[in-house]
Amino acid sequence: MHTDRLKPKTLVFLSALLAGAGCFSGSPAWRRSGIPAEVRVESVRDLGPLQFLDVVRGRDGGYSAAFQGQSVWVFGDSVMQKKGVDGSSWRTSTWCHTADQDARDNLQNLTEPVDANGVPYEFLPFTEAEARYNGEHFTPEVPENIRSRWGLWPGPVVTSPDGAKAYVFYDKIFGGPNGQWDFHSVGRSIAVWNRLAERPIRPVINPDTEHPTMLFPTNDIQMGHGAMVVDGMLYAFGLENRKLAWPVTVGRVPFDQALDRSAWQFYAGSGKWSADWKKAVPVLEGAPMMSVSWNRWLGRYVAVYSVPLINRMVVRTAEHPEGPWSDPLDAVDCMAPSTTNQWCYSGLSHDEFSREDGRVMYFSYYRETGFLQGEIRLVEVSFARRQAF
Repeated sequence: MHTDRLKPKTLVFLSALLAGAGCFSGSPAWRRSGIPAEVRVESVRDLGPLQFLDVVRGRDGGYSAAFQGQSVWVFGDSVMQKKGVDGSSWRTSTWCHTADQDARDNLQNLTEPVDANGVPYEFLPFTEAEARYNGEHFTPEVPENIRSRWGLWPGPVVTSPDGAKAYVFYDKIFGGPNGQWDFHSVGRSIAVWNRLAERPIRPVINPDTEHPTMLFPTNDIQMGHGAMVVDGMLYAFGLENRKLAWPVTVGRVPFDQALDRSAWQFYAGSGKWSADWKKAVPVLEGAPMMSVSWNRWLGRYVAVYSVPLINRMVVRTAEHPEGPWSDPLDAVDCMAPSTTNQWCYSGLSHDEFSREDGRVMYFSYYRETGFLQGEIRLVEVSFARRQAF
């Protein structure tokens, strides 16, 4: 249901090719650095699927962050058992929140904002033009073979240093008309979330363009597959698909200037940052959805993601956001999907629940359980240091 899903018919070929790649002998440094992760997995405990409203048939994604006293979770494509007040049972973004700060019980108190029909509403608001288009082209009355839509898939949520507001990265996609696999991105951007009780705002950034809310249009670098705030600076991680490789670049900007595209810099290697995105160099291999954060217990930055095409989550560590990053460490063997030709994805960490300064972390991933149906499972991972620093 999301961007790191590939067509099922390609699964056998791609899996074989990936396995045949072995240890990527001779591959560039961002694939295999030869640096071990300064941590080892001590234990893994599966906590089961998060419990959503019965009306939710399935949803993927699951980035989270602490915001205004709550843990907020955002999701991508969400399929409902019935129609909302807008007449649709499909959402491209939904959310929930909880004041529970202890994830050991699998978060039993998730609150789901819903419309008058008891159906979660669209979290990221469409513009009038987008909503009008979807109302005309993405309804049951439109034949499926010509149905199309605009979609807004939320990404990382990052909170301002003073906690007053948050930024929500998102990917704007156009889907259709040739089925669920016919979609493409038209760019990535940032929505501003000022109050928990209100929906985020998508600021107009480039009013004279076809997509005026886009910060990073299709002809630009794509940031926002992972993000974090360090000492007042917003760091964002972006990637591209290079035939079974997902090289990740990193950009940074003062938090309060994040919506000013000209204020962004990108890591160009050898300790240098450049305003020219074309000079950006890959710093690690990741996945279309990933988490990056500072781990106080480890004294390192930690990147977490699920390996594309494989039911596994991995961890990488680094002393700086731009690396050098360690080789991936196998952390979680995900429960296999119940359907064929699929794999688990959207592996993320939820650092607001970390315990013992980050020795114990909480991960989640999406697992398909049926046609347009699935669950997000929560996992507790305990670490031990590989060596003293």
